[in-house]
Amino acid sequence: MLAAIMMGGAVMTGLTACSNTDNNDGNNQQKRVALLLPDNSRIDRWGTDLQNLEEAMATYGIMTTSYVAPETAEGAAQQVEQLKKAINDGVKYIVLTTIDYKTINESGLLEQHPDVKVVCHDRFIFENPRIAFFSSANTKEVGRTQAQFLIDQFQASGKASMTLEILQGPATDGNAKDYYDGAMDLLKEYIDNGKLVVKSGKTAFNDVKGDSWNVEDAKKAMKDRLNSYAEGECPDLVLAAADNAAQGAIEALEEAGITNMPIITGQDNSPASQAYIKSGKQTMTIDKNLKDMANNTAMVVNSLIMNTPITGSQTVAGIPVIYSKIIVITKDNL
Repeated sequence: MLAAIMMGGAVMTGLTACSNTDNNDGNNQQKRVALLLPDNSRIDRWGTDLQNLEEAMATYGIMTTSYVAPETAEGAAQQVEQLKKAINDGVKYIVLTTIDYKTINESGLLEQHPDVKVVCHDRFIFENPRIAFFSSANTKEVGRTQAQFLIDQFQASGKASMTLEILQGPATDGNAKDYYDGAMDLLKEYIDNGKLVVKSGKTAFNDVKGDSWNVEDAKKAMKDRLNSYAEGECPDLVLAAADNAAQGAIEALEEAGITNMPIITGQDNSPASQAYIKSGKQTMTIDKNLKDMANNTAMVVNSLIMNTPITGSQTVAGIPVIYSKIIVITKDNL
């Protein structure tokens, strides 16, 4: 099924409760949801997210139409067209994981259709009050957890100082800045007092943000950082925001002849990173409990459909939010 929608088409899934024989039932007729996600050509987890969302929606008798697009500038434009198609098809409930949240905002589609309710899944659309709900992991907490892991490793080393480099995601993903802010909440003090030394001097978000979440872009960024180190040397610690960034860092380090890998963080608990953790090349990753996140998203959507909206205990930019649990994964609990 995923192969069928990789080209940006739509696939209809759901329970028989939403078949044509039920079209006279008002409640069933409105239980139609469009799922718009990135494809899994760059990040494996999006295929898992899509499957989890379809299954979770089905438990509420919700019929889903699924759209995917690549995480590129062209894909961002394609996602806008997919959103427009879903709205023109009469779908009133949208689950959206943006490729570029600014492109969605610039389209004006959400403002033009105030009757359409949008639930952001995993990635938030900033600067847009038209969002009904946000279902994700706490991205700042992910950054803080990664940072605390590195700080713990530093403190356990007994060294007066250690070197650190930072690899973040693209600004098109609003979560990337949140990860960074969360991490720097803890790391800044150590950087400022010289306990964690960033030899490249790249600490500001605009200096460490990636061109994309692509492994090759992270590899290029890590090679750039290594220019600040002597031949055969590398940083002690690498704050890699996600598993693709960790993978790119590892590939760059291996090509530089590094055999004793730094302590490297990650996020997404991808199969590739699980293998790297088992082999000792990556130190940790964060599992965002994708099934739990999908269940939360489906619960929120069903509540909106049934007009019994739940109240988020927290908000992001005034939008109610529900968070899934995060779990630190290392060799000890893999």
